[in-house]
Amino acid sequence: MSEIIIAPFSHNALRDWPAGQFKALTELLLRQISLHMSIAVVGTRSQRIAAAEIVRPFPVRRVSNACGLPWETVLHKLRGAACVIGNNSGITHVSSYFGVPTVCVFGGSHQRTEWGALGPTTVILSRVIGCSPCQLNHIRDCPYNAACLHEIEPGEVASAALRVMGRSDQHENAADRQKTGSLEKTVAQC
Repeated sequence: MSEIIIAPFSHNALRDWPAGQFKALTELLLRQISLHMSIAVVGTRSQRIAAAEIVRPFPVRRVSNACGLPWETVLHKLRGAACVIGNNSGITHVSSYFGVPTVCVFGGSHQRTEWGALGPTTVILSRVIGCSPCQLNHIRDCPYNAACLHEIEPGEVASAALRVMGRSDQHENAADRQKTGSLEKTVAQC
């Protein structure tokens, strides 16, 4: 069964698209993807409860809470994913590196052209508003409650994911999807 990976956590609330948006995105994707596809929400063990808020309304055979998996297992899931959707986080950077179709929901705290995930099958969705890039580090410091993230709609993200999955056939390189070099070794040593 082909799988879409959703990575809703970045370890910084200022970079995290709201959980309710990820839940709405999941619902939209389930209506538009094949019944042979599933969705897995990934994160750390400590993020498992927050992920449950996203996956709870959906059938377990279609949407799973995969938080707390060992890093090697997450890397394996990323390599084999039909698409990865997440915030500006390590997961989206790794999936882009692997050449996996990736949609990165990017807040306005940092410059997307400098810090965004890169790759021929990667799409960055962001809103440039008057205060971005703000260079803030904490959501409590944002006087606009991260409006740059809240203005990105689930339908936009779902459309981007469907487009990038369709485009991936043109760019897919089996060797790139099997990269196991220095990235995994470096991350494993941390």
